[in-house]
Amino acid sequence: MSEVPASARYKELIATATSAAERMREHEREKSARLAQEVAAASVRIEEAAELRDEVVDEVEKRWKHAMQALWDERWMRVTPMPAPERRVAPGRAEDLIASVQSAYLTLRRSLERSRWSPSLRRGKNPE
Repeated sequence: MSEVPASARYKELIATATSAAERMREHEREKSARLAQEVAAASVRIEEAAELRDEVVDEVEKRWKHAMQALWDERWMRVTPMPAPERRVAPGRAEDLIASVQSAYLTLRRSLERSRWSPSLRRGKNPE
């Protein structure tokens, strides 16, 4: 039985460890590059979502302001500041959310236009 010298076995082990370390470094470089791309893509999506959120907030604030102006003559109604966003609402597309707010605003406008009394009576004027 021939015995392999310790120095040869040591060199063989070092070569195997070096090769494994190089493969691991290459794998980590590839993984790092892939993760960097994913982070960049996620950052773009986050920015787009923030822009859409800002658009929805602006549209809601605009409709709220118009609603408050529409209710100005309704002295009996207590007008409050715009409420905080409802966090329990399911997320949706910005266009759908804006359309929903617009629909609610238009419903308010129609209900104000369909008052039970004529505008002259609502304002305390004598209808002569």
